[in-house]
Amino acid sequence: MLTRLQIDGFKTFEDLDISFSPFTVILGSNAAGKSNLFDAIKLLSNLATKDVNEALKDMRGEPLELFRQVPSGGRAKQIFLAAEVIVDRLVRDPWGSEVSLSHTRMRYEVTLERRAVKNGLERVQVASEAVYPIKSKDDRWVKAQKPTRSFKDAYLKYNRQNPWLTTETLPEGLSFSIHQDGKQGRNRPASAAEATVLYSITNAEFPHLFALREEMRHWRLLQLDPALLRKPVPATASDVLDVDGANLAAVLARLKAETATAERPNGVLSDIVGELASLIPGVVQLDAGLHDASREYRIELTMRDGLPYSSRVISDGTLRVLALLTLLNDPKHRGLICFEEPENGVHPGRVRQLVRSLNEMVSTPANFEAVEGPAAPLCQLLLNSHSPVVLSALLEAGEDRQALDAEILFADTATVSDPARKELRRKTRLRPVVDPRSRVQADLFDAAHVPQGHVSRLEVDKVLGTVVAEG
Repeated sequence: MLTRLQIDGFKTFEDLDISFSPFTVILGSNAAGKSNLFDAIKLLSNLATKDVNEALKDMRGEPLELFRQVPSGGRAKQIFLAAEVIVDRLVRDPWGSEVSLSHTRMRYEVTLERRAVKNGLERVQVASEAVYPIKSKDDRWVKAQKPTRSFKDAYLKYNRQNPWLTTETLPEGLSFSIHQDGKQGRNRPASAAEATVLYSITNAEFPHLFALREEMRHWRLLQLDPALLRKPVPATASDVLDVDGANLAAVLARLKAETATAERPNGVLSDIVGELASLIPGVVQLDAGLHDASREYRIELTMRDGLPYSSRVISDGTLRVLALLTLLNDPKHRGLICFEEPENGVHPGRVRQLVRSLNEMVSTPANFEAVEGPAAPLCQLLLNSHSPVVLSALLEAGEDRQALDAEILFADTATVSDPARKELRRKTRLRPVVDPRSRVQADLFDAAHVPQGHVSRLEVDKVLGTVVAEG
């Protein structure tokens, strides 16, 4: 679970420092920087699993365009990213080694730098990298969330004092120092690093670093493509949902096979269609399976008229919601999902139900109850939207008169005056809407820990005032 993010020098971000709850919604107009935030999270995830060149190539825009533009017309030399996370207590590597961690709260820092190489060419390299333990006494996020005893027992361990990874200046030059973690530590040259140390930790030899890598590897930025969601899926397709959703039918078929019982022949697909029907009336049945003749997986939705419809004729909005619900109901899913504009294709009158349904699917520390067996991986949702209907749904109390335990952030751009440099700069801000009914937000975003300020009630009311027009 990603609990805090700091960004400097990436795209439109300058000294951004923001905390996230398990269910966080970022609201803002087009070009406010919402997608750039998701890109920063994607870059961190890429750096854990790819070398720097491949990590940057997989981003929107050319590598140079990822560095913040400065008023002079040039680009920043460095990108700094820091993430604070909760990792799984039990880590298992691809070779079957399983280790129980002694510490699950970590802070990861990485700095990328543009450096000139031969013949005037430029390369982006890792300038520094570090992983530190977050100590119990310093853990503001956990204190603000007020977790249950069951959550603490299942997910929180604090038994480490020293860092697992630092960047140090040694007699032989700049070096990444991996410190002892059940195994003897080691040093690696850092003068021209074209991959992070985390990228190289592929097994449980250094279990805490491997657990961090696994956490970041599972951060998902869903960019669902309705055209691909409609197509039949080859029998050889992966059964873990792709970023674009192209293999949705294969994932649903696997879920049905793994969870079917005599009493529930469709298994968890029955739960998915129930949640889908609450948002899109008329849906009564969902099925997915392998078509024998074509050897392709196909999806069928049955409506209340009794007729089945293939994914080829299902609406874009229905397919997008179906893909998200599938991922959230998949036992193999873990970690963070970033999802853009969940309200697309959903009737405004059903957005409130969608928001409340999604909120119920995340791992909320204050409401966590223990279950038998190992603790399930934590689930977290970051949504972005420009819809005032979503804001209204977040602030409106439900039938139980309780407001959602959700974090609301406003994204916008602001002009920063720098008298020393005699320049004006534009940057993206993320400011919290602190609802007095939300104890967590009030504690997490007190006056001392919101460098970019809060959203005023006047701003909230101005956005809410457009709900009627949009609805």
